[in-house]
Amino acid sequence: MQHRLASPTGAAAYAKRKITVEPVFGNLEANLRFRRFSRRGLTAAASEWRLVCTVHNLLKLHHQRTALAAD
Repeated sequence: MQHRLASPTGAAAYAKRKITVEPVFGNLEANLRFRRFSRRGLTAAASEWRLVCTVHNLLKLHHQRTALAAD
């Protein structure tokens, strides 16, 4: 891994981690405490995933609106 990160392309790829979707998964696990699905089956898990993503997006909108209102 150190060899890959030492190259310019490897460093550029690793730098993209902070602007990709990885922080979303970190937020879901750390802040929303979503670590596993509670429903069984593909359809049920997909609907649960959509619900969790909706909550994530609504919280982003809420935080943005409260930040704008505070300014």
